[in-house]
Amino acid sequence: MSLIRTLFWFTLFLVSTFAFTVLFEHGTTNYFVNAQKEYDYLSKMVGMQPLKKKDASDEIGGGMR
Repeated sequence: MSLIRTLFWFTLFLVSTFAFTVLFEHGTTNYFVNAQKEYDYLSKMVGMQPLKKKDASDEIGGGMR
């Protein structure tokens, strides 16, 4: 039962933090539109992959021939 309570409070904390962030960044006008923008930005940030440049040192043997 304590696991369910902990998950509930953690989820409530995340939702409240998100709501406060939207209010602080964008204000009260068009709240749902701004919440969608913030959600899209957050999901893009979480799903971001680091860019790796391909060069000669990426090959086996370190690119020395």
